[in-house]
Amino acid sequence: MEIYETFFIGLFLVVKHCRIIVYKARRDTMNLLGNRIKLLRKEFNMTQTDLANRLNLTKSNISKYENGIVEPSLDILRSMSDLFEVSVDYLLGRTNVRNHPETFAAHTDEDMSDEAKAELENFKEFLKMKYGK
Repeated sequence: MEIYETFFIGLFLVVKHCRIIVYKARRDTMNLLGNRIKLLRKEFNMTQTDLANRLNLTKSNISKYENGIVEPSLDILRSMSDLFEVSVDYLLGRTNVRNHPETFAAHTDEDMSDEAKAELENFKEFLKMKYGK
């Protein structure tokens, strides 16, 4: 009986530990989002109330987002993205690139092979598909 008790106690501790790690990872991700919202809000010289008014929310909502208590909806993320001129991916911490350029320019030389020119065109199309432009 002792072996089974030890096994189940060990299993319980492992499961409990895994839940703590998952919870902490989720909380850290939410804090990254909250930290980015707060950083951008301050860069734009806005108070929580100012931001809330621009997004038709309450100051309490903004505080909860910044403190990682609540996650904003996709619509709110899009609105923040537009307001702060950053990508949603940047807000979520999926990239450190704030926004993606609207134009793509590539210099081609006359001595560049047709194959290289075609590769540039393919890359341009890839970027359009990836970023929806």
